[in-house]
Amino acid sequence: MSNASEPLAADTQPPLPPRPWGYFTTLGWVVIANVIGSVIAMAALYYWNPAAFPAELDFSDSMKDARFVGVTTILGNVVQIGLIVWAARKAPWTVKEYLALTWPSRQEVTVALVAFLILLPALDAMAYLAGQPIIPAFMTDLYRDAEATGSLLLLWLAIVIAAPVAEELIFRGFIFRSWVRSRQYAVLGIIVVAAVFAVIHLQYNWFGVFQVFLIGLMLTWTRWRSNSTLLPMVLHVIANFYAMVQVVLYFRWFA
Repeated sequence: MSNASEPLAADTQPPLPPRPWGYFTTLGWVVIANVIGSVIAMAALYYWNPAAFPAELDFSDSMKDARFVGVTTILGNVVQIGLIVWAARKAPWTVKEYLALTWPSRQEVTVALVAFLILLPALDAMAYLAGQPIIPAFMTDLYRDAEATGSLLLLWLAIVIAAPVAEELIFRGFIFRSWVRSRQYAVLGIIVVAAVFAVIHLQYNWFGVFQVFLIGLMLTWTRWRSNSTLLPMVLHVIANFYAMVQVVLYFRWFA
């Protein structure tokens, strides 16, 4: 009889988890998804309403156009999600495992919600003390245009639903799986993911990008701690809903 205390034979060791896509391959997938999503969204917008397409490809004024932002954000993100899910399926994982589409424990949810509900007002206080606007100018411009053109529902869907879902699947799902591989370098990976997440938010000034970086740190830390992309996705929805409510209150009470 074999001794129960003897180590397992080499052929009975549990198999190692499959390797995710490489660092640069992952980045390549994300860039390709972004480019294809943007092109399809622009083409659809032009087909739907050529007048809404910016003349001479000058997008500076278009970022104040709620219909342009709403349509391109929703369509572009739907295409990006589809391509990212397809890329995840090409890896030797299930999509659910690769993108961590699982719900965490009640304790993890409670910790994340409490931390996030402390962070959001703290960021507002930080902006106030630094003499920076609590509500970015581009948000008030977008909301004003949405009211004038009857596009409020479109804007809410784009900012509160489409953008958070797509960004979390891409950053805390797809990119995190490849770039945060071990506990030893988890802190570095979390910082890098949060930094890349902040850099893409070019519509903000430097202070706004810094605030997005802090939010990204919280979201990526939550993904690492909970092993779930769904939880930071919910937090991201809350953050964008919170920002939209601030804009509404500004126009109702202060504008």
